[in-house]
Amino acid sequence: MLARVLSLLIGAILGLSNSGVVWGAKDGMQPPGNGLIAFADAPGSKLGPEPWPDAHIFTVNPDGKNRKQLTTGPGGYLWPVWSPDGDKIACMRLIHNTPEIWILGKDGTAQRKITVGLLPAWSPDGKKLAFFRQLENVRQVFVVDLASGTERQLTKQGSNAAAVWSPEGNKIAFWSGDEKGFGQLWVMNSDGTQKKQLTFPEKNDYTPKGSSANAPAWLYSKRIAYWAGIEHAYGQIWVMDQDGRNKTQLTRTPAPASNDNPVWSPDGTKLLFDTNRRGTAEIWVIEADGSNERALISDVRVMPARASWQPGRSSK
Repeated sequence: MLARVLSLLIGAILGLSNSGVVWGAKDGMQPPGNGLIAFADAPGSKLGPEPWPDAHIFTVNPDGKNRKQLTTGPGGYLWPVWSPDGDKIACMRLIHNTPEIWILGKDGTAQRKITVGLLPAWSPDGKKLAFFRQLENVRQVFVVDLASGTERQLTKQGSNAAAVWSPEGNKIAFWSGDEKGFGQLWVMNSDGTQKKQLTFPEKNDYTPKGSSANAPAWLYSKRIAYWAGIEHAYGQIWVMDQDGRNKTQLTRTPAPASNDNPVWSPDGTKLLFDTNRRGTAEIWVIEADGSNERALISDVRVMPARASWQPGRSSK
């Protein structure tokens, strides 16, 4: 079971027009600040999926300094995601080889189990989580209401995962494909209706047999950031408009290195992403226009580390 869970999670291991920023577009609101960065790691363990049962959640300042461990006790903490108000962290936990979704306080305490599933993503109002669950031989996207615990299954055809909300909360982008991880990005209404494909296989020298797309990020930008490349091999970070137009490649690391799991900063001006370009797992940051790529957190033992940026908090 554990090996199965890890293979699901790895997935694709290995914005610009309209400025990319949505905050301030309505009612004169100011964008939130970029606070602490949360990520999963297992210091002292070997690089790769093996440390995941021992993984914990850590934070660093926006400059990558002042590393602190939030969770303690038995490990298995993965995929942390800050809530839109910056006061909570949704994450995955491996409990007796079963993937569960939990919510933690911002200091790693006040823990409560929400449901069984993988890869949680907050709605912009902080009242719901999207996630996926393995149902027999396929994956399907669900939404859970945090107040009532009521769940709703949004997808039923094919295999679907990696759901993320739009800034307005009326749409959800998600991956759809086969059980080997090969697939494309789609968008649907937040009630599961009106599904539309956004990305399509691209054949070129970099992806001669056709590309896959995965790992969407959307909540803090008008544009969707994502990974595209050869699944289980290598790929790059891209951004596109929410209707799938104006696709723009941001990273250009030569194969076989990969850049994966993009995450928007709360102010919509930067992206965090995982990379193995220097022969080890690291978390880098890049400006929304593709400039100023730089290492932020080095020597990460869990891949994907899938970092998350806290909204509206200082680094103090």
